[in-house]
Amino acid sequence: MLIQYEPGTSLLHRWDPLGKLTALMCIAVMAMLWEGTASHALLLLMCVLAARWGASMSWHRMYRGVKLIAAVALPYFILTAVTVPGETVWMQWGPLQLSAESVDQAGEMSLRMISLFLSSLTYIFTTDPQELVAEMVRRLRIPYRFAFGISAALTFLPLLEEEGAVIRSAQLVRGHLPPSGLKGRLSWWGKFIIAVLLNSLRRVQQTAGAMESKGFGAYDHRTFRKETIIPWWSLPLVILMLGLTIGSNWYV
Repeated sequence: MLIQYEPGTSLLHRWDPLGKLTALMCIAVMAMLWEGTASHALLLLMCVLAARWGASMSWHRMYRGVKLIAAVALPYFILTAVTVPGETVWMQWGPLQLSAESVDQAGEMSLRMISLFLSSLTYIFTTDPQELVAEMVRRLRIPYRFAFGISAALTFLPLLEEEGAVIRSAQLVRGHLPPSGLKGRLSWWGKFIIAVLLNSLRRVQQTAGAMESKGFGAYDHRTFRKETIIPWWSLPLVILMLGLTIGSNWYV
């Protein structure tokens, strides 16, 4: 599955969840405030290096993630490039035109989407949801009901992906192939999405029943068996990311 935590011994696997979360927020701030295609290409390169050598994520898995978000980013790039007006016009077809400013803006937005998705994917890939919940409750003093909600969301993402793969395989076995034509494909995908949502609601009901039977929320405090190890280099790395974010945003 694409969106799922996988245990490992890489640098990002050994980084504590809250330190990584701070770095993820820094990347999000830089992605939203930086301007220009070149700047966002540099940010995307940083995310790729962090995913490949910081998290030991395979090129194939990274390609699958980028391909997933590229299905949205590429049409957005084309639409923005030919509809946004600019001064330096390269080509023009009636009301549509291609200019240096429109291409730069389209590239900026498309690369921003890919960087945000890849950085989030890297965080999920290297972060144990149980450790994240424990750290949010112990160090941030967040009510454990809210923290477990975040953990459930991270847990249900791979479950939804698996549910979709099972439903798609069942449809293919029964000969229900995606029909040709736009109307037929929209109808097929609509039924597919409804099936996934219904199965996900069934899983939510089962999870809620199991949590209620175990007395979840009956007490104000909750203890955790597992202790998260915070490496000595976590704080310096967080300070470095904060300094890079503040310095780069001040520069741009």
